[in-house]
Amino acid sequence: MLKSEFRPISGRISDIGWDGDSQRVLAVGDGKERFGHVFSFDSGNSLGSIDGHSKPINACSMRQSRPMRAVTCSDDGTCVFFHGPPFKFDKTLKDHTGFVNDVRYAPGDAYFASVGSDKKIFLYDGKTGDLVRQVAADCQDAHTGSIYAVSWSPDGKFLVTSSGDRTCKFWDIEADKLVHTVAVGKGSTAPDHQQVGNVWAGSHIISLSLSGDINVLSLESPEPVHVVTGHQKAITGAALTPSHVLYTGSYDGKVCAWDFGSDAPGIAANVSGTMANGQIRAMAAAADSRVAVGFLNDSVQFVSNAQLAGGSSIGLGAAPRSLAISSSGDAIVAVLENDDLVVARNGHAAKVAVAETPSLPRAAAITPSNGLVAVGFQDGSVRTYKLDGSALVFTGAVVTRNSREITALRFSPTGDLLAIGDAGGKIMLVNAASGDLVTSRWAFHTARIYSIAWAPDGAHAVSGSLDGHVIVWNVAAPMKKIHIRNVHLGGVAAVAFLSNDSIASTGADGSVKVFDLTY
Repeated sequence: MLKSEFRPISGRISDIGWDGDSQRVLAVGDGKERFGHVFSFDSGNSLGSIDGHSKPINACSMRQSRPMRAVTCSDDGTCVFFHGPPFKFDKTLKDHTGFVNDVRYAPGDAYFASVGSDKKIFLYDGKTGDLVRQVAADCQDAHTGSIYAVSWSPDGKFLVTSSGDRTCKFWDIEADKLVHTVAVGKGSTAPDHQQVGNVWAGSHIISLSLSGDINVLSLESPEPVHVVTGHQKAITGAALTPSHVLYTGSYDGKVCAWDFGSDAPGIAANVSGTMANGQIRAMAAAADSRVAVGFLNDSVQFVSNAQLAGGSSIGLGAAPRSLAISSSGDAIVAVLENDDLVVARNGHAAKVAVAETPSLPRAAAITPSNGLVAVGFQDGSVRTYKLDGSALVFTGAVVTRNSREITALRFSPTGDLLAIGDAGGKIMLVNAASGDLVTSRWAFHTARIYSIAWAPDGAHAVSGSLDGHVIVWNVAAPMKKIHIRNVHLGGVAAVAFLSNDSIASTGADGSVKVFDLTY
């Protein structure tokens, strides 16, 4: 529950610190009138003035015992030491020769340490702010890149530093020497492996990569003992394979595999191989667990077993708006951003003419079994076709139940039902063969439907919408639903049933969320 909200500075907040009484908060960053402010957590009243810097403040730390002290560090190459409360300027520390990126008090408050782009670590007296020494000044294996973060061990005997040279180093403060180095990225020189943050909490030592990966460190291992990965940008597509691996793709072109059939479900793995550059627009899974990934650069590539599958990519002629793949994986039906409808087979895509309507195609789906294709159009109609080689043969069936542009289509597992979602947030459930209406009561979203998925037994369906909500629908009792509100800030990109009683959702917030259902 939110207790209070304050705006201590006008711009970005880079760091916050609490005092030992948990009454005072120090917030620093980039503001127009000031770069930092200290205030009471409950009332927001000012408890001092954070002065002395000429450029944005990168980090701060507060002494947890009395007498109260605080220290900040900045892009101006200095640290500033404060007495309080009320907190006021005491002295400027000018020992660094470049940006000062982080500063932290030790447990026990006897010292604080600062690190910067000059690759140096300085140790100061925690009460007076006087310089004690440069840590391991003569070390031959010191960092070769800017140091971005520093943390103390719980006993205050060691420091861990994270650097742009893609290493984390452990320092014995009493012995004044380097004791261990952890290299991140297995020799890679990619900027993604630069280390930009860390924390030492109890027995857990964590360092953050520029890519967003979380590295679990150990004093006993020369490389991270575990890496937690995921998306840093909005997820724009997802597909669940029959082997219960959820593939997700994001705005930056990254593809992750989440194996929910393993002993450690919910742990992501980066898909290996050279993927196309650019935003991922759509994804679809075949029965053989291959996943088609459509990119903004007008191509489709295939992923299998958490790696790029063999074979060249398929050029579509434009970025895909919607992808559907046959159960055998040998045919793809795609609706493109240039309003074309194409069928791709054997590495080649062929444009399909739709003469039955002047309206433009917007979404497509293929039945799991008999090759029936549904295409949704801008005028709210849906037409069905038989897949014949690289052609689509119109069956004559037309569904005109929706009044808005069709944005999502999905056949039930048996192929006898078709769920049709539109730009107005409504879902019509119809008989796939005849087009007869089954129910029009799935109408509780307030914005565009982005994704629909079916439970394996076909008794329920789930939908995700731009409104950020996820709704689980009951086929037998259309008014009986499970409404999960505000699941993803910015909208739900995709939904999937992991089992009859479990669903996963992805969204613009870059997260994957799993819900267990009780009907």
